Amino acid sequence: MPNKGNKIIEPNQPSKDNLKWSDDMDEVLLNALAEEALKGNRHDGSWTIEAYANVVKTLSIAIGQYITKNHIKNRMKTLKNHFTEAYDLFHHLTGLTWNLITRKFEAEEKVWQDFIKEKPHAEKMKKKLQLKHYNTLKELFRADRATGKGGATSRERIQQLDRDLIDCLNDSFEKVGFADIDINM
Repeated sequence: MPNKGNKIIEPNQPSKDNLKWSDDMDEVLLNALAEEALKGNRHDGSWTIEAYANVVKTLSIAIGQYITKNHIKNRMKTLKNHFTEAYDLFHHLTGLTWNLITRKFEAEEKVWQDFIKEKPHAEKMKKKLQLKHYNTLKELFRADRATGKGGATSRERIQQLDRDLIDCLNDSFEKVGFADIDINM
């Protein structure tokens, strides 16, 4: 059977488009990512090549399926989007708690009513939202959430570092007086 680009596709190896993730697979993935984070294989919100290789290996062994880095990246994107939606909506609120057993946010009806008046899209969260691994997702991705405070692009950060270096050098030169320089060396 011909295929595009003459790539050989083995029948037992799913493409990135047809891998179905189960709760158990998500749990193995998130535990493997947490382990890689503890090993220091995540820097500034990005996973290292070693982290991806280790997670691919762990998942392949644990679930017995062919897993690629792209499978992992795609699933992480999905899980992170679900987490982000819930975290951004609920993390600052009082009166709402995360229930580990039901895996839902819970509150008294009055709290929900007030919250839904303020944010109508929260009603679907009240009824449907169930994040199976919210605490692990929070540990992995909470730091990635922008707060608006101190936010800057990479270019802006580099420019600020350059300005800070120049200021530091200027301060150092100002401390050196001309009387301290021996011109008769």
